Amino acid sequence: MNDQPKQGGPCAGLRVIELGSLFSAPIAGQILGDMGAEVIKIEPPGGDPLRKVGPFHNEMGALFMMVNRRKKSVILDLKSPDDLNIAKQLIATADVLIHNNRAGVMERLGLGYDQLKDTNTKLVYAAISGFGTSGPYASNAAYDHLLQGMTGIMYVQGRGGNPEPIRNLIVDKTAATITASAILGALLQRERGGGLGQRVDASLLNTFSWIGMMDNINTFESSEGGKTATLDIHHPVRTRDGWVIGHVQSDEHFSAACRIFEREDLIGHDDWNSVAQRVERSGDMWREFSRRASEMTRNEVLARAAEKGIAIGPIYTLEEFLQDSQVKHNHAYVDFEDPDFGTVRYMNFPVSFSAASIDIRSRAPLLGEHTEEVLTLARS
Repeated sequence: MNDQPKQGGPCAGLRVIELGSLFSAPIAGQILGDMGAEVIKIEPPGGDPLRKVGPFHNEMGALFMMVNRRKKSVILDLKSPDDLNIAKQLIATADVLIHNNRAGVMERLGLGYDQLKDTNTKLVYAAISGFGTSGPYASNAAYDHLLQGMTGIMYVQGRGGNPEPIRNLIVDKTAATITASAILGALLQRERGGGLGQRVDASLLNTFSWIGMMDNINTFESSEGGKTATLDIHHPVRTRDGWVIGHVQSDEHFSAACRIFEREDLIGHDDWNSVAQRVERSGDMWREFSRRASEMTRNEVLARAAEKGIAIGPIYTLEEFLQDSQVKHNHAYVDFEDPDFGTVRYMNFPVSFSAASIDIRSRAPLLGEHTEEVLTLARS
């Protein structure tokens, strides 16, 4: 056991300026804020467009609340020379700047890295773009589903040749997470390399291509001829009162699954007599299991799987996920009471530290809530 006393978050003492909207840059900022950094979110007079997306409570949008906790909101009109100068003064005090503006926007404002680095040599300047800072698509608008379509993941998701989107902001969250990791790497290099910052560039295209396609891109000609196929081994199975999904590959797994679903007749069957066959004909295998599964309860299937020691798990609704005993034990989500908004529920920061404390119980800021406080800081 580590008896080292816990301190503040591991990023405590860092100041982050966020010039971001919607998802990717704000989520990256929130990751650093969750770990204790002071995050100052500079918003235009109308606010981050995400503020206008409902559902609403006390004029706060639910999505905005989810990705902007623990931040300070400052209203600055960067088209105004005075406000732009204030922004530059704030950035001069910062350790990190994060933005997700299109290529060229920050440079036109005088807020490009080359325009700021001489007045703040320690600055880690993180830019998240859609397609990169140069190239034929550099100035194009980029949204989550457009990148899903471009990277090929929709064809991996779909079956029968029909593309299927992931109904989740998976591209933005991927870019945010990787960018936050890269920022921490740049801060470590700054600490070890004489205190100099640097520019960090991430794009939705590259980050999601990396994480979404790394297990699909390596197709090659096998010695037997033909290319390796995309794995298609994930097949939900309907029980009498819900759904389950499992992982069956080895001979032991297959034999156990046959007994769980009372299909011992399939053991030794020529169609599923090897791992390669079970992978290639996974859909047919699970369809055979589903014939008996449809007559069983979900808990019956799960209990038999636990007894046999193979990986079959429930497919939950959101409410079922929230009630799961392991989810509760892990504190995967946090409820707290806010005087203005009542009960606020957040997904918790997913990592714990033995010598640092993480406390996310702070709501997202009202538009401009901290303007006077931060302007006082800029003027000092």
